[in-house]
Amino acid sequence: MIDKGYLVYIEDMIEAIDKIIRYLDKVKGLEEFLQNEMMIDAVTRNYEIVGEAANRVPKVIQDKYPKLPWRQMYGLRNFAAHEYHIIDPQILWEIAEDHLVENKIQLEEVLQEERKSQH
Repeated sequence: MIDKGYLVYIEDMIEAIDKIIRYLDKVKGLEEFLQNEMMIDAVTRNYEIVGEAANRVPKVIQDKYPKLPWRQMYGLRNFAAHEYHIIDPQILWEIAEDHLVENKIQLEEVLQEERKSQH
């Protein structure tokens, strides 16, 4: 039996993605983002939260929803936490531009489906 506490990690992932999107909406593009150290730090921190929470979701749940990039999320977290001195903020921007909205939608679907399956 899976501990249903993993749902809080999915909620944390959604919340951190919301923050990244909200933060990036406050800058007028990549160049402004790259010049804003505090913004880069805030976005990086929330990517770390997404990755750490992804890693805490049980493997059986991750396997059930293979469209989500669970391992890549955790990999980015590890890179941001351990290789912080060489992380390229432009990559963080591109991930947000290319994937975050879709990942958030997928996570919301997972959360809804898993909540339904508990009843």
